[in-house]
Amino acid sequence: MRILTYIVILIIGFVSCQPSKPLTPQEAFNALKDAYTHNNMQNVAALLSSNSKKKIATVIHNLQTMNRAQITAFAQYYNVSPDSIKNMNIPEYLLLQKKIAATRGDDVLLTALNQPIAQVTIAQSKATVQLYNGMSLLFVKEGPYWFFEYE
Repeated sequence: MRILTYIVILIIGFVSCQPSKPLTPQEAFNALKDAYTHNNMQNVAALLSSNSKKKIATVIHNLQTMNRAQITAFAQYYNVSPDSIKNMNIPEYLLLQKKIAATRGDDVLLTALNQPIAQVTIAQSKATVQLYNGMSLLFVKEGPYWFFEYE
């Protein structure tokens, strides 16, 4: 009986330590901020809406179907390997976008995420997170969870 009790305690502990999906737009914003500022693009990708993932997948497909000369030129311009483009996934695409923005000094998403939330407006399954600097980010509800609408 003691062994069963210990197993139940371990299972409860394990389940409670699992990261949960955001149940509010504020939770989604905070999770996105944490993941993005720590360059954890796997978690950023997990916080994207289905629509955002589809859009990014289309962009990745377009990059991957360029001819060899185009891929080589693109890779040289952005200082990445041609093979990384051919095998790119969503987290790698997000990391490339962040790298490009940082190089140009205009990481708009990082600027937004470094602002405190001023107001959250929820209308049905969409939420606008208004930030103190006037910027706003859009989040959408899919099932019970909130996800970032990457534009």
